Amino acid sequence: MKSVTIPWGCWYQKGGLELTFPTKWKVQVARMADAPDVRQSDIRAAFANPIGQEPIRALAAGKKTAAIAVDDLTRPTQAYRFLPFIVDELHQAGIRDEDIKIVMAVGCHRPMIKCDQEKKLGKTMAASFPVYNNHPYENFVDLGYTKRGTPVQINRFFAEADVRIGVGFITPHPVAGFGGGGKIVIPGVGSMDTIAKNHRPALQGLIGGTGFEKGDLDHNELRLDMEEAARMAGLQTIVNSVGTSDGKTAAVCVGDLVKAHRAAVEVARRVYVTPAPAVADIGVFNAFPEDTELLQAGKALNVWTGNMKLRLVRPGGAVVIATACSEGIGVHSLSDRGMRMYTRAGHRQEAKDIFTGRQVIVFAPTCSRPDFLEKYDDTAIHCRTWDEVLSHLKRRGGAQSVTVFPNGSLQHIE
Repeated sequence: MKSVTIPWGCWYQKGGLELTFPTKWKVQVARMADAPDVRQSDIRAAFANPIGQEPIRALAAGKKTAAIAVDDLTRPTQAYRFLPFIVDELHQAGIRDEDIKIVMAVGCHRPMIKCDQEKKLGKTMAASFPVYNNHPYENFVDLGYTKRGTPVQINRFFAEADVRIGVGFITPHPVAGFGGGGKIVIPGVGSMDTIAKNHRPALQGLIGGTGFEKGDLDHNELRLDMEEAARMAGLQTIVNSVGTSDGKTAAVCVGDLVKAHRAAVEVARRVYVTPAPAVADIGVFNAFPEDTELLQAGKALNVWTGNMKLRLVRPGGAVVIATACSEGIGVHSLSDRGMRMYTRAGHRQEAKDIFTGRQVIVFAPTCSRPDFLEKYDDTAIHCRTWDEVLSHLKRRGGAQSVTVFPNGSLQHIE
């Protein structure tokens, strides 16, 4: 048997998962360019030389309170590496520990309990400051409307602080272009009405979806709406990281919510870029490092949805989505069954184009069949072991060509 080891279980497991294939099959691994883990000295330099603005300590001078919004475990952001630098900057400005709050920018995702907070923030930081979850139905300040009509209702703890900082991650995003930047505010610390109004046109295919090409972000109406709202909410500084293939940090950009974001995206384009492979009979798309829950599994296809001109798997071939889904199906107060924008995987146009005419197999070891059917049509095959996946693939007959994308959620092909 041939074998390929893929990274697996961000935040929950160490090491990789071995996938095996018949010896006669042609197996290629399409890896991203990647980069080494960033040094602490590089993080320090990013804070000392922010992009497009003064250092945090200068912006915070004379202010009394601060709030730091941090993304959740659906992103691999190593916030515990950045928070000590943020706090040090605030201390230099004269802001005391008791006047600093951390808001978990979970948007419509599940609240983060103590063990989650310790993973994301580090035990010292989680124990040093009050930590609050954004609740999409309560505790908001109404700041008016964006010019696109989105109500800007923002978490009160964040909006009422004198200094407002966001910590996020640069990941390819099929409708917002890339994550990070102003997304820490919407959806991160927004109300349900705010998030729904911002997201609905994009999910209906009316705005966003400009792809990952250079310059597209500045014309992406979804992202521009998020950034306008973030300005209205007073987001002064972002700390955005770029990931590595093993879930670490390739780079950190600190500064203005647009200028630093665009700089981080340019780094991400270089780190995440993947040479276009030959068209295969089978594509294995791994969701790592965004593999904590089944709800995020579709991001394994980012490498394809980011450039729909490509044909990574031939018509009639098989698409295997692999995810550790360590937390099971996951929670989303906007798009779960019974919520106002319930959706199933594969129903948006870019995914529909991939699913149509191809066999779809989802390798999700911790999910039950009922949970799986909450998000996927019964035409998709759910497997809980790799042997089950192989069994289905072998039924296709003959020697197969396979492409494995170890970091499908991050990778992009120019």
